[in-house]
Amino acid sequence: MCTVSRRCAICACRLTLFFVLIGIGAFDLSGQIAWGKDKKFSKRSEAAASAKKAQIGQELKTLKEHPWAGSYYYGDGLGVNVHLSLAPKSGFEFTWNGCLGLYDLNYGDVIEKDGRITLVFTHPNARKGYEGISPELVPLIWGERHYLIPTDGFIDFANAVNAGFEPSASRSARFLLRDGDEVKSADGLPNIPAPFSEYILKRPIQAAVSSIKGSRSENIKGNGFELSFHITTLVLNVGSEQGVKEGMEFYVYSPPDLADWAKVTKVSNSSSEAEVSQDQIAEKYGRPSGDWLLSTSAKRD
Repeated sequence: MCTVSRRCAICACRLTLFFVLIGIGAFDLSGQIAWGKDKKFSKRSEAAASAKKAQIGQELKTLKEHPWAGSYYYGDGLGVNVHLSLAPKSGFEFTWNGCLGLYDLNYGDVIEKDGRITLVFTHPNARKGYEGISPELVPLIWGERHYLIPTDGFIDFANAVNAGFEPSASRSARFLLRDGDEVKSADGLPNIPAPFSEYILKRPIQAAVSSIKGSRSENIKGNGFELSFHITTLVLNVGSEQGVKEGMEFYVYSPPDLADWAKVTKVSNSSSEAEVSQDQIAEKYGRPSGDWLLSTSAKRD
């Protein structure tokens, strides 16, 4: 199985394990009992959200080639299926659906100012676990594609471009992409605002592990479950002189059967530090090693 396919398989297995652990009742990573006991998930709220979506749909029919209005989606088809519909006058409607049903919903007005779209929520919006959405979005047109990028999400988007995940061959897994645009072209490089434009690479950066600095364990506790992660800090042999910046992501390409990746946390002139987070499934394929070779591109020949 190729590395990219294995990476997808590992992610699917992690989601399956997660849902087995929290499969009794509704869930929330903050440990709260979720839907059914909150006004947000009442029949009245769901009806209002449905009416809002219909109103938006009617307005969209009157708009032609609008720079940001439309229906958007990102997700993996499993636990993450995020839909956002929005229009200038009618506002927005947002839902997050997964294997266990409806995880989150919200609706309200939109405000456009200084190139940003602000969502004015009817219900509280908590961006944690499998819920919530960025309250501020920036429209990004890349070729024929229309994205809505969170104001704090441009480094993530640049990493996805460098890795080769964007432009996606199908519906985007991590970024709001207007429905239907997944079949449209996105030529060249995206024009994202400074200083984030400096994260877009013209060619991949390759790195080797100089040393392993240390490791620690972290646990995520919820309502009746606990997930454990092993986090290892690597010292890489590339730094700012090679174009590395804090927040960049590197993907393991050797050994070729691994699907791990590391996020840069500290950068000096000729070296950098990056963290690898592994759960029990990933650890079965091997702990971080000094033999690892990494690249900002996740593509494999």
